Amino acid sequence: MVTGTKLEALLGKIRRALDDRGAAEVAEALFREVVAEAQRLGIVSAYLHYVLAGALDRMGKLDMAFDELKKAVEADPLALPVRNAYQDVAARLRAALADPGRAADDADIPRLYTLLVEAGEADLGTHLTMVRFALATAQLERARTLAEAVTTVFPAAREAWEMLARVARAQGDGATAAKADAEAAGVQIPIPLFGVTGKAIA
Repeated sequence: MVTGTKLEALLGKIRRALDDRGAAEVAEALFREVVAEAQRLGIVSAYLHYVLAGALDRMGKLDMAFDELKKAVEADPLALPVRNAYQDVAARLRAALADPGRAADDADIPRLYTLLVEAGEADLGTHLTMVRFALATAQLERARTLAEAVTTVFPAAREAWEMLARVARAQGDGATAAKADAEAAGVQIPIPLFGVTGKAIA
């Protein structure tokens, strides 16, 4: 346990960083110093990663903020403010990645995709964005592997089958494209309640 002058010096830096929270760049630099100093002293603090993430978020460095929040969750998985911030930033990262205005071949897509996948926070839209990127950058084998995986994980998602059909056509595989189109058409048909068809008779 750290006590005495080293602890007081560290707390003093934290107070200065908190006082400068209006200037995000200054706060980021100070909090990074504090985190590094704490680590040298053998201290892992969810709070420090959490407040550093806040400074990064205010600067628009969403991916870096997410990385700090992952560290904060690892340090204190029961801290609800940390958990809530983590979920909020993860949701905003997913939305940013799947933004219709983002170019399909945007160079940031693989990095953001990997960040979300490694954190277990990737959803259907996240995976489809990566398939589109692979398709747009002529990585057809990668696109095919991803598209097939997405249809396995999300078999009731029409968009997944449509994407597989696109990839198969790009590869000249008409048979798979036709099968994927049929699956896409099939998932648009409402599934009967409890799988029962016909009229109920009293």
